Amino acid sequence: MDLIKVIEGSTKLWVPDAKKYKLDSKMPVFFNPVMHLNRDITVDIVKTLDKPKSLDLLAGTGAKGIRLAVEANAKVDLNDANPSAVKLIKKNAKLNKVEVEVFNESANKLLRNSRRTYDFIDIDPFGTPVPFLAQSLNRLRKSGIVAVTATDTSALCGTYPKACMRKYDSLNQKTQMMFEIGTRILIKKVVADGLNIGIALEPVFAHSSNHYMRVYLRRVENLRKVRQNLKFLFLCPNCFTWKFENKMPETKVRCGCGKYSEILGPMWTGSLYDKKLLKQIPDSNKTVQKIKEEVDVFGYYNYHMMSKKLKDVGELPKMDFIIEKIRKKGFKASRTHFSPTGIKTNLPAKSFLRLLYS
Repeated sequence: MDLIKVIEGSTKLWVPDAKKYKLDSKMPVFFNPVMHLNRDITVDIVKTLDKPKSLDLLAGTGAKGIRLAVEANAKVDLNDANPSAVKLIKKNAKLNKVEVEVFNESANKLLRNSRRTYDFIDIDPFGTPVPFLAQSLNRLRKSGIVAVTATDTSALCGTYPKACMRKYDSLNQKTQMMFEIGTRILIKKVVADGLNIGIALEPVFAHSSNHYMRVYLRRVENLRKVRQNLKFLFLCPNCFTWKFENKMPETKVRCGCGKYSEILGPMWTGSLYDKKLLKQIPDSNKTVQKIKEEVDVFGYYNYHMMSKKLKDVGELPKMDFIIEKIRKKGFKASRTHFSPTGIKTNLPAKSFLRLLYS
């Protein structure tokens, strides 16, 4: 295997030479430099925990787990089914002079056979995380955090609705809010799998970046409160009005404008972030900075898409101008990391359309 040495954060790593291998599942040991942001945020979140016992379940080169040991003072177990990955993990641990325990098992076999529990569990597969959720949650300690990555965004964003239903048990369509809805459907799946085994989870951080979605959920005590945040979204494709319902309707639902609403979900409808945790995470990158500036409301309007509903209205106003107009009306508003043309606000859709060119 051809290796090169890189530095992420304050950690040195041997990784496969990207010039010699394609970035796919056939890579001798998988490493994606684009996931640098994923690893950076993970380190910052684990730093908020007190010397956590952590598991890097699908470790690959060990980049994330080794960084947790070096930069977050975590006691780390790393696992990968690939023997070549295990050798590389040990090489990287030696390079950084950290003691970690390394396992060479299939992920679910390790979780089934081990009696160890963890304060932090990382699930970062190539594709969907669904096969690893239930077994992982059984190993999560009280108040522990599970971090989950999904790279099958075509299913979560509604491009392939059947795949979304098959993997995540949710109805889905491609909408102007697809990246946030996809993130909320992913959270719902983790929460629902937890509820099935009597474990309550609430999201503390989430982001949609590049080709993946990443969510962090903490184990909590209130099963009932968590369950109340799983709902269906009724979204009108004509006037963009939306509302939540607890149950799937028996017949089609007509919006006030006369058109039928799209029914999406169930999905997580509560907050995506823990405010206390958010304050503890440093503003080390643009994604975190944007998230800290986002208003904590459901959904966003893609103002380019919204403007297409209006005819002969001239040049589209600047986003910041629109945001300021919304705030002056007494509503919350901000940009969002989910979309460069998205505006997060609690202003109703019809009022937003009127305001665009008022």
